[in-house]
Amino acid sequence: MLELPEVEVLRKDLEKEVVGKRVKDVDVRTPSIVRPLHRNRPEFVKALEGRKVEAARRRGSLILLDLDEDVSWVIDPGDGGSLHRETATEEPGSDTHLTVSFTIGGALHLSEVADEPTMKTGVVETEHALESVGVSPDALDLLDDNPTWMEFGRFLAAADKPLKLLLIDPTYIVGIGPVYSDEILWEAGLRHDHPSARLSTQEVRRLYRATQEVIVAAMKAAGSSLDEAEVDLLVDEEGESAEHLRVYGRDGKPCSRCRRPIVRTRLKKGVYTYHCEQCMI
Repeated sequence: MLELPEVEVLRKDLEKEVVGKRVKDVDVRTPSIVRPLHRNRPEFVKALEGRKVEAARRRGSLILLDLDEDVSWVIDPGDGGSLHRETATEEPGSDTHLTVSFTIGGALHLSEVADEPTMKTGVVETEHALESVGVSPDALDLLDDNPTWMEFGRFLAAADKPLKLLLIDPTYIVGIGPVYSDEILWEAGLRHDHPSARLSTQEVRRLYRATQEVIVAAMKAAGSSLDEAEVDLLVDEEGESAEHLRVYGRDGKPCSRCRRPIVRTRLKKGVYTYHCEQCMI
């Protein structure tokens, strides 16, 4: 699953590579990815072909490419989608669901290894782009909104939820999922079930600093996303976590801070957390 750091790197790459270009051809290979926002493939193709890309934005893990005539091409990566650059003549792979080429060369391929892809995309009015894909305009984007630590503290107190569940709840915070929620809590030394309304001033400042440090470090680790078919490889072929991850996917391995084994705990159906029982309080 793409999270905020990888999508921000992707947005910067798109800003350099596709802003100013005009869409030439659109090939929708899997109709389900456009149906949430369009009646059928031809409607989506008609809405996108010939449009000029004027800006590349992001909200949480949602990509928004603003086009001419006050519409935006929205791309929601879903649980496992990726977006990568190819030549205009490159044949799409078996897991590619959409290809978009440009008049002055190059193409973007949207891919997801899944029988039923969770990604979705469409062209909508720019003014209503977030609402069209169910992104709360009031939810906090930890990078773009850049709150002060005091504002962040007031936000945490008002939310009053266990920290892990708060960090991954898109109605409160957008773009943070299972990976970086665990990484942020480990960096802050705070347990997943610590109530957000009961943090001391020192703990709020630790958590605030951790959000900034983890996001920046993950962006550096992501590199240049558009050059890779896999936008981010968080777990390699042997099941090992990426080097920049301190706790996610490392159950049974020693904590790099206190050397106690990392533990994987089920919080509810489909939601797990990786944590250290010794140094996260």
